[in-house]
Amino acid sequence: MSFVDRLLTALRAPVFIGAGVMAVYVLQTGSTVLYGFRLSELGMAVFVLPVCVAAVICAKRPVLAVAVASVAAGVGTVYARAYHVYPPAWLSPLTPAETVAFLVIIVTVVFSGETGAAIFELGLLCASATFALLFRETSLIFSLERRLSFALDVAVVAVAVLLGIYLRARDGIRRRALATAVTDAQRAERVELARELHDVVAHHVTGMVVQAQAALTVADNDPLAAHRLLPGIVNSGTDALAAMRRLVGTLRESEPLYTATTDLDADVRAAVDRAQQAGVPVRLTMRLPAVVPQEVGRSVLRLVQESLTNVHKHANDPTLVAVELTTGSDALRLMVRDDGKGGRVTPVGGSGGYGLVGMRERVELLGGLFSAGEVAGGWQVLAELPLKGEAR
Repeated sequence: MSFVDRLLTALRAPVFIGAGVMAVYVLQTGSTVLYGFRLSELGMAVFVLPVCVAAVICAKRPVLAVAVASVAAGVGTVYARAYHVYPPAWLSPLTPAETVAFLVIIVTVVFSGETGAAIFELGLLCASATFALLFRETSLIFSLERRLSFALDVAVVAVAVLLGIYLRARDGIRRRALATAVTDAQRAERVELARELHDVVAHHVTGMVVQAQAALTVADNDPLAAHRLLPGIVNSGTDALAAMRRLVGTLRESEPLYTATTDLDADVRAAVDRAQQAGVPVRLTMRLPAVVPQEVGRSVLRLVQESLTNVHKHANDPTLVAVELTTGSDALRLMVRDDGKGGRVTPVGGSGGYGLVGMRERVELLGGLFSAGEVAGGWQVLAELPLKGEAR
């Protein structure tokens, strides 16, 4: 993860902002206490604290944060002027903690706010800072020192605004790239599933044609034999229509990513054996129904393979991976769970990160239910695929 991406994450995490701002506040207040202070100086710290709190809540409540920071800084200026308190300043007429909090609020408002609201909120913050510049400093209003301070303030605010604009543009690019990648993953999974369903339909239709041709051949000599072939044709047609309702998208031109047979039990055991050879400790529990629709069986195999691949790539030192395939009244249930130590490992070379998207898309297309997430430090994938019924 790049520095910019870490910064974008920090702007959305109040705990990081709060830790940084409060660290500056503690250092500022602590130095005042250690090196001698008046009671009025300690009172100034009371007005600085709401500004720091405003920086923490800015990510969730920007309007409230701007209002609190502006009013608190303004009241602090009045207090400093009335009691002749001259707190230390850094890059602005405000105290170091107030300056850091104001910069965080400015960057956050520009980064996440609407343009009109951001301009208005920036105006309030700048008005509060200008008020502090006029009444907290002791130099003459039109002196060179005051003008240099004003120029420095403008430069600091401009840098914060430009940083917010840059982060906003970077976040937009990242969001568009993520949306495109997710869409591509969903499309690829749909196309792969469509090809598999097409193969199933072609299988049933071929059987219908063969049985119909046989019926035509014997119809003249043995009408009863031809009649006995009709139930098979009807059953094949019914199965073909059920699978056809699941067919979506267009056919994929490339080869499938994995090989599936009509024996789901053997396919799953082969996938587990390959995972164990790769170093993944797997315990398999499998209770399959007598008949599993081919499109469901292929999807289950794909889910098992993808889940075991994710364990191998991302699980943090697992000692056991439980794979359970059980049958309900009208659904096939899959659970893959590892006992990792918490946290996800980033594999060497990175990861596409869209396997879960593809699994969810596959299950939902078949009318099933899917969930995935951390459980007791490890990771768990749950899926339920209907053995009957139409896809969504």
